[in-house]
Amino acid sequence: MTKTFTLLASTGLGLIAAAAAAQTEVRFTHAMTGGSNAAAMNEIIAAFEEANPDITIRQIVFDDDIYSATGLITQLQSNEVPDIYFQWAGFPLNRDVEAGFAMDLTEAMAGGWGDSFIESAFTPGAGTTVDGRIHMVPLSIDVTNTIWYSVEIFEEYGLTPPETWDEFLTVITTLREAGETPIVTGNSDLWPLGNWASHVAARVVPADAFDAAFRQEMTFTEAGFLRGLELMEELHQAGAFNRDMQGLGADPGMAAFFQGAAAMHPIGSWLIGLAVDMADDDFEFGQFDTPLIDPDADAPGSAIGTMTGLIVHARSANADAAIEFLKFLTTPEMQVIWSEGGALSPVDDVEADIDPKLQEMADLLADADAMVPPPDTTYPVAVAMAYYQAAAFAASGEKTAEDALAWLDQTIAEMGTP
Repeated sequence: MTKTFTLLASTGLGLIAAAAAAQTEVRFTHAMTGGSNAAAMNEIIAAFEEANPDITIRQIVFDDDIYSATGLITQLQSNEVPDIYFQWAGFPLNRDVEAGFAMDLTEAMAGGWGDSFIESAFTPGAGTTVDGRIHMVPLSIDVTNTIWYSVEIFEEYGLTPPETWDEFLTVITTLREAGETPIVTGNSDLWPLGNWASHVAARVVPADAFDAAFRQEMTFTEAGFLRGLELMEELHQAGAFNRDMQGLGADPGMAAFFQGAAAMHPIGSWLIGLAVDMADDDFEFGQFDTPLIDPDADAPGSAIGTMTGLIVHARSANADAAIEFLKFLTTPEMQVIWSEGGALSPVDDVEADIDPKLQEMADLLADADAMVPPPDTTYPVAVAMAYYQAAAFAASGEKTAEDALAWLDQTIAEMGTP
């Protein structure tokens, strides 16, 4: 009897060991810490694991700021790399390909998978390809900046979304004189204000000059960026911003907006998903794009936006399983869940009942007369961050627009040409 028990136990242990050996773990690194986006991803992962019991998706999650600053690069360079990781299209993807981090997915995308995305998903402007080769699975299209506003505060002072820059300044003055903080931004990492300041500049700087300045082919002075910095200075002089903008993080800045500490908050479309966790149920908010500045500009009604997506690490130990998950994730059925969780899907023919605010983002992109790429995901990061710092100088009153521009060109000159 004892021998029989031992045999059964040994056999059972062997079966357990065999099952464990057959289990594949796919490491997935991203920065979705909460909100409806995270809930949607959790639901999709659960569905995938149910359909593929031999594969487990292990999520490695970082706060946004940590992910961008140190979290991702630490993961990419570690001995145990993520099989899949989140990244922005454009310059970051190019950098990852050059560093040997991003797997070439061109062949994997053949056979119909690549055709399931919207027509523009793999065009040069989308930033998902390098030298014509696909290295990113598109996941979301983001409006990088719009101006969110508190419906309650606007109604209290009889305000409506401004259509022109002069009307915008009038709204700010009205709010400031009433003792309100017109705009809150958490700009300790420079990109929240920097993205918006770039869009403002793109409304007054010709597109070819805008591109040439960030590529270091002409100075920012030659390109005509003084006007953009002057507009940031105008906002400071009108008392637009929270005084602690330079020391406040992006998430605390958003939280302050949801708590009613300011009337407006310029940031991207991801605010919609985060509102689920960060805002009270009765908090009402709307949005308007950067008001018209110059009707004679090249693209007076442009929008600023970018593609984000997922990359399979070139050194992934489980690339086949990772690709299997990405194919599942981007099926129309799963993209309905993803879209209804607060994302603008890049997959074609996704019929989702999306949040009306998300539909506003889709309409904003559809109505724009041009798409402005955010500099920190399109051009060399050091150049983008130098411009973001110059914009912060002007918006905070630390430097005049002229001095901020002089500082910017000197800083870029000291970097040398690329």
